[in-house]
Amino acid sequence: MLKAKQPESERIIAIVGMIVCCGLLILAVPRLVASLYALYPEVAIKQTQENLPIQVYEKSIDDFNHALAWYDNPEYRQAQAILYLAQINATPANMADKKQELLNQAQTSIIEGLKRSPVDPYAWFRLAAVDKLLKQPPEKIIDALRLSIYAGRVEPDLVIQRLLFSYQYYNEFNDEMQKLWLKQIPVAWTFQPDQLVKFIAQHAEAQPIAEQAFAYSPDDWKKFSLALEIFTQKNL
Repeated sequence: MLKAKQPESERIIAIVGMIVCCGLLILAVPRLVASLYALYPEVAIKQTQENLPIQVYEKSIDDFNHALAWYDNPEYRQAQAILYLAQINATPANMADKKQELLNQAQTSIIEGLKRSPVDPYAWFRLAAVDKLLKQPPEKIIDALRLSIYAGRVEPDLVIQRLLFSYQYYNEFNDEMQKLWLKQIPVAWTFQPDQLVKFIAQHAEAQPIAEQAFAYSPDDWKKFSLALEIFTQKNL
């Protein structure tokens, strides 16, 4: 009896193994195809500072559309938004309607990406910047900035950009947002001290706010004040 049952159990194991393999294959193929479509635009994104021809942006965006048809990767949507924004800069100034269309498409890509991956501080910040260009209400822009901070409070490459951009809305912040903004100042001092000093030097009215941010770090406040004084004297 044992010998008769052994081949049957092996067949069941083999069938289960085949089902698992097929399942893995079904999951892997769309991602593989999508990654192949994404190769060209991913290279283009690395060169967006080089004023590429509009045709390169158009092809890259189209390739991302094909990639997304296979696999809805939020990173592809955010990358696509970057390409839309880069294409705006490459579009002639007299094509205002086209620029507006690209801006709307960038906004859509960012939002769709955030629906699938909301913990993305760069995407929330990018949405705030795009919403400003689209003349959205300040409260909507501030909300995107708030979510950007919540998604990534310590982002060395983003902290100064976020402080500079959001400062223009400081007087419209509620108490929660002001506290979040204050806590970004010590982060900026840790990772980009020179840029923080320059920012405060250019906005003298923000110095009391900075002092408040260092309330629990008197030594850092002394170092910051000295750096600010030296910078100011050099740039009189």
